[in-house]
Amino acid sequence: MTKSKQQLETEGWKLASITSGDHLKRTLEMYQELGIEVHLEETTPEECQDCIKCFTTANEAIYRIYTRTKIDEVQYPHND
Repeated sequence: MTKSKQQLETEGWKLASITSGDHLKRTLEMYQELGIEVHLEETTPEECQDCIKCFTTANEAIYRIYTRTKIDEVQYPHND
């Protein structure tokens, strides 16, 4: 499901990376090991503002990786 940037930010997501292929897989594994929640949004070369030559040359799907701390791990201040 594609969400707007504003909706993602409202839900606590932060853009962490734009990547594809093997690097995408390694990055997702790293976030999983760290216990960080991940949301992927497929994007197009036209939507990327950075260099995309390696993505288009390899003809791979490009993803924006959004991360946030897992909801059940967020600590809220106590009202004493």
